[in-house]
Amino acid sequence: MNSDDSAIFDALSKAIKATVIEFQKYPLDFLSERDIQALLYAELRKLTPELRYSYGANGKNSPFGFKEPFYKEAFYVHPVTTEYYLYNDKRKDRFDVAVLSSKRDDEAAIWRQPCRVGIEIKLWQPGYGGCRYRADITKLQNYHKYLREKEREFTGIAMLFVHPNIENELVTELPSEEVSSAAYPKDGVALHWVTGWKDGKHHRWEQPS
Repeated sequence: MNSDDSAIFDALSKAIKATVIEFQKYPLDFLSERDIQALLYAELRKLTPELRYSYGANGKNSPFGFKEPFYKEAFYVHPVTTEYYLYNDKRKDRFDVAVLSSKRDDEAAIWRQPCRVGIEIKLWQPGYGGCRYRADITKLQNYHKYLREKEREFTGIAMLFVHPNIENELVTELPSEEVSSAAYPKDGVALHWVTGWKDGKHHRWEQPS
């Protein structure tokens, strides 16, 4: 793992922990998945304020209008972003929160760079008949396979936040124990369960099949 990866994974662990604690303390503050997304994004950015990757300002990036001399040859972008597109074709798949890879793809525009980390968020709250978190897992697994074919590593995190008032509906779905200790696999996908239960198992994870 290179130094950029180490910094990102350290920040990722801390940012997710802070987001989980805030949700469990004030679950009614979160009325939509976007509220959780915004908090996690802000925490990640706050923990990596100086991190920037350089990209060429020509080729597929030239239409974005880099006119200033500073941007003639390269420009710099923070790797933590939201609603980021995943592929170089016309597919519309996006990640809720993404961390771009420090190993850039010079053939792709800034809007289609490979992701080192992808995070998908679901909020299960009263009034919802179900929660399609498994579709998030599939999206992450498909992207993992796509990058593996390009000999790139990828970490996918699917997060399911469960409102306290409907936790009893999940008795048959929640894992009885942690299946794996790899909450943030170096190369692979993990599912994080976040609940408000007072049994000491508020935040658990597993490697989905």
